[in-house]
Amino acid sequence: MKNFLREHYPFLILLILVLATRFLFLSYPAEVVFDEVHFGKFVSAYFTQQYYFDIHPPLGKLMIAGVAKLFDFQPGLSFEKIGEVANARTLLGLRFLPALFGSLFVLLIYPIVRALGGSKGAAFLGSFLILFDNAFLVESKFILVDSFLFFFSFLSVWLFLLARKQNTFSKQIVLYILAALASGLSFSIKWTGLSFWGIIVAFIFFDLLKNFKSQEIKKTFLKLSVFIVIPLAIYLIPFVIHFNLLTHSGSGDAFMSLDFQRTLVGNNISSGIEPLPFWNRFVELNQAMFSYSSGLKKEHPDSSRWYQWPLMKKPVWYWTHSTGSGQVAESRSANIYLWGNPVVWSSALIGLFLGVWFLLKERKYAVSFLFLGYLANLLPFIFVGRVAFLYHYLPSLAFAVLLFAVLAGRFFDKHSSFFYLSSERLSFAYFGYLALVSIFFLVVAPLTYGFFVDPRFSSVLQFLIRLFH
Repeated sequence: MKNFLREHYPFLILLILVLATRFLFLSYPAEVVFDEVHFGKFVSAYFTQQYYFDIHPPLGKLMIAGVAKLFDFQPGLSFEKIGEVANARTLLGLRFLPALFGSLFVLLIYPIVRALGGSKGAAFLGSFLILFDNAFLVESKFILVDSFLFFFSFLSVWLFLLARKQNTFSKQIVLYILAALASGLSFSIKWTGLSFWGIIVAFIFFDLLKNFKSQEIKKTFLKLSVFIVIPLAIYLIPFVIHFNLLTHSGSGDAFMSLDFQRTLVGNNISSGIEPLPFWNRFVELNQAMFSYSSGLKKEHPDSSRWYQWPLMKKPVWYWTHSTGSGQVAESRSANIYLWGNPVVWSSALIGLFLGVWFLLKERKYAVSFLFLGYLANLLPFIFVGRVAFLYHYLPSLAFAVLLFAVLAGRFFDKHSSFFYLSSERLSFAYFGYLALVSIFFLVVAPLTYGFFVDPRFSSVLQFLIRLFH
């Protein structure tokens, strides 16, 4: 037991910290926050069986609904507006799974850095930065599906990296199958998960070009087959469950054709034809999802463009609440914003610049993979004109953080072993940096958790928000 603790205590420290930050105050505020107005309705629909429409695939909502069932969730909350008062236990049941997967995502960064060749120190650094980034925390605290997307997407990356390290093809193909499963689950949450699928497929081809032999061509064909067949099968399954649960007419009828609506119980359309089979409904729904998603041109006060994201511009307002008479000396306010930790985001920028330098100098595999991952998640928002928000940058941010951790780890590892540095200055720099990350996390924390704060401190925070807005 002592040997286990000595060997794994950095990871255990991360586990304790991530559970504390993600699960403390999980039922607070006991009010509807930001896009819970949408996802709360979607989850409730699986209990009322009333058809709804969303631009994202159904897996994430189905997962939340499944766990909510274990919490004995009863539909009834309207989720009509931000700030709607709700039962704390109800919200806890709905927010539990996003918080859990947000926690798992933080812990997953550790083995990813190790698989990229980083030391335990570098792995701890990478997880620590994601752990204490306020934006990632906000996205995992509420009834949202992004934490599922982050986890399954980076799980596919980790499994792919592990597969490449295996010395036998039989071990490789098992891990490729698992990576393909994770990849399918990723874009079954949101289509943006397809960027991770594309990264892996691209590097399967790169590996072939580096070792172009007849036997490698056959193996590559099998790997690609795995990454086509399995993800597509995974993508189909949630739609089967989705259609079987949503059997009654509901708010989503207007987005579907009359033939589709005839398949729903309680519609006011005369039934003169045979009901559409599953495949027709699947194709029509996906076409509607694509059409509506690509047509999201309406501006939003907190929307932003891709070139603003690395500088953390345009924080997104999620929730607010005020108490008191309204006079500055007596009133207090609480707000929740999607806003990151300035130290983490600055470090990510440094990681990008270092990544470019290392690519030009050494062209290391780990740096190439992470840099392509960053671009693959950012480029779609450069060429797509739909309205977007700061949280769309988070997958790219994670790759930039990984770049920083791997490259900073290489520097420290030349002079140190984990938690023992041969140079006192390096030791001070390492732990001083971690302390700085923690301090800025705490400074932003009132806007992460929605704490009521002293009016003077609240004024400072609001000034910072306006500065970045």
